[in-house]
This record gives sequence, structure tokens and C-alpha cells, in this order.
Amino acid sequence: MSTQKEPLWTKNFINITVMSLFIFLVFYILLTALPLYITEKLGVSSDKAGWLLTVFLIFAILVRPVAGGWISKFSQKKILIYSTAAFFVACLLYFVVDSFTVLLVIRAIHGITFGVITTVKGAVSAELIPITRRAEGLSFYSMAMGLAMVLGPVIGLQFASAGSYHVMFATCAILSVVNILLALVITIPNDQPDPNAKKVKFSWSNIVDPRTIPYGAMTLISAIAYSSISAFLSLFAKGLDLVTAASYFFIVYAICMLICRPFVGKAADQYGSKYIVFICLIIFAIGMFVLQMTTTGWMLILAGAIIGIGYGSVTPIYQTEVISSVPPARVGVASSVFFNSMDLGMAIGAAVMGAIAGATDYSTMYMTALGFIVLALILYIFVSRKNRRHVA
Repeated sequence: MSTQKEPLWTKNFINITVMSLFIFLVFYILLTALPLYITEKLGVSSDKAGWLLTVFLIFAILVRPVAGGWISKFSQKKILIYSTAAFFVACLLYFVVDSFTVLLVIRAIHGITFGVITTVKGAVSAELIPITRRAEGLSFYSMAMGLAMVLGPVIGLQFASAGSYHVMFATCAILSVVNILLALVITIPNDQPDPNAKKVKFSWSNIVDPRTIPYGAMTLISAIAYSSISAFLSLFAKGLDLVTAASYFFIVYAICMLICRPFVGKAADQYGSKYIVFICLIIFAIGMFVLQMTTTGWMLILAGAIIGIGYGSVTPIYQTEVISSVPPARVGVASSVFFNSMDLGMAIGAAVMGAIAGATDYSTMYMTALGFIVLALILYIFVSRKNRRHVA
């Protein structure tokens, strides 16, 4: 019997991974620089900056269930080509911004294209990764988003500090053109839509497959906890006079995540996700505890390392479990559920954590975030026991 592994690093898998990197690079470049852009160029107060992300994510979330249905009925490659082209057009629209209202409309359009493209590329990646190496493959694939999360803010801040916003928009457009080219050359196996497929009536099961709910809920709850970092770490660090250390937080976070994810993915494929998720959530909780106790730079950096190992490693396992919970025909819906859960968690978390920080302090906010991690852990234990009983 042959024990040779099915190939993972094919041309098509590399293409979809690079595409993911560029999509999220554009996302994080704009996420970091646009708040400065509206205050410097549009004369808008900084308290309105949150709407830039809120509008973007709301429209991304709304379109994903629709996009998930398209994946089941139409050619995934055609959807990938059309969505990358639309993403490129959305990047060009930033050149015509002359008011905050216009910018919000463009953010809504960009959010729609982002929602479609992230849904279809998630489904395509699942098709390109061998089933026996799914956790490992998704770990590598999701590294692209992690790398963009570090590089994007650095690039965005460089453009913003130089006031080179039009150059920034051009850079985002160029990255989007490369994505179109990658979509054109990619080959997707079994990409044959059913011409006889009947129009399906509206059903919640076509938007949220019940089988995806357990790990979708864990994804949402964990994202609520992490939103306290993505939205408020800079303010927390500023209050402690640790802004320089905060920049190293994300670098160390990314390094630890990139080192651990391949090993975590292989371990999940070999031993199952049961123990991996439990360990990652415990590590995530420890990192959040260290963060809320932080008073020095080294503690902040240490928290970044621990959280990078914990939260950075558990997210691709969530994605694997969500996708693996449904048959191949429902992968598009499952992919939509995963990304919606993460985005909705970030959106809810930013509002909840902001209210807590405003009413108390950042230390209390991070303790609350720790409570959400514990809640995810309790839910995971409950789901694991329920699955064991079903297997028995």
C-alpha cells in the first residue's frame, strides 16, 4: 500500500493563496490608512472612523449567503474572475472620493466585492486541498491573511505618514489586477455547474447550514474576544506609553502564528481537532490574561507571542471543522458561515468592548474578553461531548 501523500503545493493552490494574500493586503492597508485619510483630506472627525469598517463588513456579511448559493449553482472560476474584476473597480473608485458620504458608498460597494471574493476563494481552496491534508492545507492557506495582517498596517501607515494616498490607492489597484490574472489561470477541479439545477426557495438552511452552527458559534465568540485587540490595542498601549512595543506585538504575533500553524494543522490531521482546539483556546486565554496585566513592553510582546500561538492557530481549525461538517455541495454555504461568523464577531466585539472600556478601563475590557474565550471553551467541551455520544 502506497503511503505517498497527495500533493498540496500545486500551481493552483499557490495561486489561490497568493490571491488571498493580496486581497487581505488591500483590506488591511485601507483599514489602517483610511481613518487618517478622512481626518486629513476630508476634514471628518476621528470618531466617525469606525463607520468605515462597519459599513464595509455589514455589506460583506449580507452578500455572503447569496455568494454561497452562487457557488453551488455556477462556475466557481467565473465567479472568481468576476469578483476579482469588481474588487479592482472598487479600488479605482477611491480616486473620486470628495466627501465622507461618497467614501461610505464606496466602502459599501467594496464590502460587497470583498464578501463575494472571500466566499468563493474559500470554497476554491477547499476544492484544491487534498481531503487527507485539509487542516494542514488550510493552515498554510490562512497564513496569507495572517501575513497581510502584519504587512498591511505597516504599508498603510507608510503611505499615510507621507500623505501619498493616491499612490496607496494605485498600489491597491495594482494588487487587484494581479488577482484578476491569477483567477484567469487557475484551474478548479470538478467545476461543472448543474444546468438542470432548480431554483431553490428561500430557506435558512441555504444561508446557515445547521451542521455549521457549533464551530461557527465558536468562531464568532473567539472573534469577539480578539476584537478587543484589533480595535483597541493601540489605545491601550498609548495609555501605558508602550506604542513602540505595540508595533512589535503584531510582528511577534505573526511570527509565532506562522511557525505554529503548519505543525498545528498536521497535528489536527493526524490526531483530530479534539485536543488541538482545547489547547489553543487555553493558550489564547493565558495570552489575554497576560495582556490585561501588562505594564511593561516585554509583557505586551509576550502577550502577542502567546496569543499568536493560541488564536492564530485555532482559526484555521475552526474553518476546517466548519467546512468538514457539510458535504462537498454545501462547502460554499459553510465557507460563507465561517467568514460571516468571524466578521460578525469582530463587529459585535468592537462595539461591546468599546462600551466596556468607556465605562471602566482597558484592563477590565481584556478581562471581559478573557471571559468570552472561556465561553468558547465551554461551548467546545459541550460540542465535543455531544459528538462523542453520537459516535458511541
